[in-house]
Amino acid sequence: MPNLEENLRYATTREQRCLRLDELASLFPILRHPSLEGCRLDDELKHGSSVRYRLVCASPQVASGTARLDVGERIAGILEIKMGGKNMTFSQSIEAVRQRDCEPSQRK
Repeated sequence: MPNLEENLRYATTREQRCLRLDELASLFPILRHPSLEGCRLDDELKHGSSVRYRLVCASPQVASGTARLDVGERIAGILEIKMGGKNMTFSQSIEAVRQRDCEPSQRK
């Protein structure tokens, strides 16, 4: 994205968190960026160990795109986005390694 500083274009972030299978759509950090507010991954389609999503935005002029995740002991995925009304596309890729089961939710 042209408005990002050069040193952020290929930024690598690392985090460790508990993630359940129904939360896979939250894996892409770029979806928390203000320019994509109102956008989410939806229309989940599973085929074997692959999961595909369509990027749905409250305003279709904001962006469009798709995401694909390959799920197993490792998770690899790519989100491809076209910003609406602009000739600008970008992608974000993720990789994750399963370490253990999530702790059960604690009930009060």
